[in-house]
Amino acid sequence: MRCSCCQKELVRNLTLRELFHSANLRCYHCEKLFTKIDQATSCPGCGRADSSKLCSDCRLWHQELGFVMKNRSLFHYDEGFRKWIEAYKFTGDYRLRGAFVNELAQILQNYRDYLICPLPLSKERFEQRGFNQVRGCLELTKMPLKDLLRRKELTPQSEKSRKARLEMEQPFELRVANGKIRNQKVLLVDDVYTTGRTLFHGAELLYKNGVEAVESLTFAR
Repeated sequence: MRCSCCQKELVRNLTLRELFHSANLRCYHCEKLFTKIDQATSCPGCGRADSSKLCSDCRLWHQELGFVMKNRSLFHYDEGFRKWIEAYKFTGDYRLRGAFVNELAQILQNYRDYLICPLPLSKERFEQRGFNQVRGCLELTKMPLKDLLRRKELTPQSEKSRKARLEMEQPFELRVANGKIRNQKVLLVDDVYTTGRTLFHGAELLYKNGVEAVESLTFAR
């Protein structure tokens, strides 16, 4: 049996629980790559760790847009997570998509009455990478996914400054008839929460087309 993250052989005795959840087994080294965010003490808006009250960024978003994005993030974006996402997303090692499927599946149980929408890549970016890194992880949870948005923007967010991200024009267009999402609740899923601008763009478009509520989930913050 192999580690779901580094793909090396596991050389330890497995518990019965681990045998039944073998898709998410991590070796000792890879287990230390991911540092969980305590949801009980994170910002109720953006999910920032150790900010149990609405943080200053979220108050500014509310002042500018009139709503707060209720985001939850699984892990801290630290050196360990950076190593994983570079190997998975940028190097393209698709085998790593199951690194935290159990944690992802568990938190998604809180959104069973939501339409789960992974944020899309542009056509050009998808052709370059060969896969959508968010969808790849979500598919292993077996939860139904809905592609509600289409991305027009090409320039990767990772290549933009914070100022450029905040000033970015609407990169999405609706992929489905608005009648199919009217009065529905939607969960937007992305890999990393940086400024939140991309998620807010998605939420703005969905609200304009009759969605009742939009929340978000990111792998790291």
